[in-house]
Amino acid sequence: MARRARLKYEDPRDGYYHLISRTVLKSFLLDDGGKEKFMGLLRELAQVYFVKVVSFAIMSNHVHMIVRMLGQDEISDDEVRQRFHQYYNAGVSKRFWKPYLEEDLAYFRGRFGDLSRFMQDLKQRFSRWNNKKMDNHGTIWGERFKSVMLESGRALTACMVYVELNSVRAGLVTRPEEYRWCSLSHYVTGGRAASWLDHETLRTRMEWRVALDGDSEKTIKTQSLVKKYLQVVYREGMIEREGKASLKQERGESALADNFQATGALSFRRRIRHFSEGVFLGGQEFCETQFGMFRDYFKTKKERKGQPVLPRQAQEQGGLLDIYAIRKLT
Repeated sequence: MARRARLKYEDPRDGYYHLISRTVLKSFLLDDGGKEKFMGLLRELAQVYFVKVVSFAIMSNHVHMIVRMLGQDEISDDEVRQRFHQYYNAGVSKRFWKPYLEEDLAYFRGRFGDLSRFMQDLKQRFSRWNNKKMDNHGTIWGERFKSVMLESGRALTACMVYVELNSVRAGLVTRPEEYRWCSLSHYVTGGRAASWLDHETLRTRMEWRVALDGDSEKTIKTQSLVKKYLQVVYREGMIEREGKASLKQERGESALADNFQATGALSFRRRIRHFSEGVFLGGQEFCETQFGMFRDYFKTKKERKGQPVLPRQAQEQGGLLDIYAIRKLT
């Protein structure tokens, strides 16, 4: 049976994607060298495709990425040519290019603006590298990548923090920024290490957080956005979850010190599956609007309503988990 087409925003500016891909049989196939290679490929292809990487975590048997796509009309013809040479010639204009053949330009504009092509390229390149290294054949990936459509709001911020805490929850590090193969480590490092990440989205989400915390407008100009991001990550990281590691309370409080006033702390202790198994995640109107647009995909005549991630009585007014999801297909 032919597989269903990937759900994508008609206008890339409408939202974000949480992408998840797991290794075959969920085997621990990505060692430190493999993680480093995958991260290098991600950084390389993010500068070719019309994709902005907000956050990522590369684990031993799966990877998480949160990305947004740029509209094809946002990229000039000259930039398409630059990305072409970046892709084929490491930025050097060597390969013959026919700028007068408009169909070539249109082809590469469409190719570099396609989320599915980006993920296909990324996973195939890593498989080829791994097979050469291990003298093996075939793909190391066990399934199609999962894609959750995120609304640009609490759902996005909550999912960003969820991704950053993967290494802590797995017991690999005691502090999330210590894990080399995640975006938080890069944001903290700064400079060239973080230059390819989506600082625009980070600023948007942390400015929203400043307003939620009741800080003055002046504060956002004096405090580091990354420091603000760390506050949110640490607050959630100290919350204990059954069967998962967490940030030690004493260590977390010491790191947060008096600068971090805990308000509206994230809680992922319940219904965490929404972040990786959902189809749409965001406000109730967002979920229901997207369902209406993709009704044919669901092959149902029934109306689907967005379901709250947390029960109403468990939600904190204005908190991040005041969001809805549509999970199961019917």
